[in-house]
Amino acid sequence: MKIMVTGIGGIGGYMASFLCAYYDDVTLIARRKRKESLIEKGLILHSDFFGEHVAHPKVTDDPSSCGIQDVIFVCVKNYSLPAALQAVIPCVDDHTMIVCMQNGVDHSEVARSILPKGKIMDSTIYINTEAQADFSIRQSGAFARMYISSAEGEYSTTLHDLLDHPGLKIRYADDIRVEVWNKFITNCAINVITAYYEDTFAGVFARPQGKEEFHTLLHEAYTIGKAQGVDLADDLVDTIYHRVIGQKNQNVTSSLAHDVMARRPNELETFSGYLVKTAEKLGIDIPLSKQFYEALKERTSSE
Repeated sequence: MKIMVTGIGGIGGYMASFLCAYYDDVTLIARRKRKESLIEKGLILHSDFFGEHVAHPKVTDDPSSCGIQDVIFVCVKNYSLPAALQAVIPCVDDHTMIVCMQNGVDHSEVARSILPKGKIMDSTIYINTEAQADFSIRQSGAFARMYISSAEGEYSTTLHDLLDHPGLKIRYADDIRVEVWNKFITNCAINVITAYYEDTFAGVFARPQGKEEFHTLLHEAYTIGKAQGVDLADDLVDTIYHRVIGQKNQNVTSSLAHDVMARRPNELETFSGYLVKTAEKLGIDIPLSKQFYEALKERTSSE
């Protein structure tokens, strides 16, 4: 089994480390200082769930040199997805499975529009990871859970068996859109509100209006999902709300907030940008999401 991982950040680094623990033929796609670090020091993972791991897989910045792959995990941020997919086209034939592991809800559609061959495997993952300044990967929390679609028959079974090892809980989803939107709704609220206030969960929820705004953002995202025909549970908003509010460690923030505070490229368009534009097409009013989106867009584009 020839396996490739492109995008060796938090999620990609964890997935690559996990795969290297069980398979010999794993190739990482990385560039510049990250590539140098991976070659010199290896891929280093510090994980609450999977433990301490150091792997020394093949590393290259040229996917076309690697030949046809059996599975490609694409773990770049959404704004880098088209370029990453274009780069791996020489590695894809009809049997290659491409697993796009982005935030958002439209990455599989993007992949299908770019790749002339291959089998796009719909999935979503729940995990808390971060790439450190020294290019090691830190995973926090007692879970790493991934859902894959059960609709792809033999391909779904192959992917499930590939990933069914300690370090990742892999589950089938009869309707993967539901699982993707369950995560997306959470991200559209928690990423956007922490980025807007440039604060931790604790700091946001300590504000007089913080919890109410968080609930409103959840509800607005839920409304868009339902309007697009996704079979979301009636109590989903309250379920997410109480889970996040009750989270033990509140002194953390989101990836979008980290990027906004560091004035780096970010996934604002993946979250509230997508929601606001979709809402306009559907004729649905989501005023708080629009307010936060416009404020964040102005703030980040002016710096």
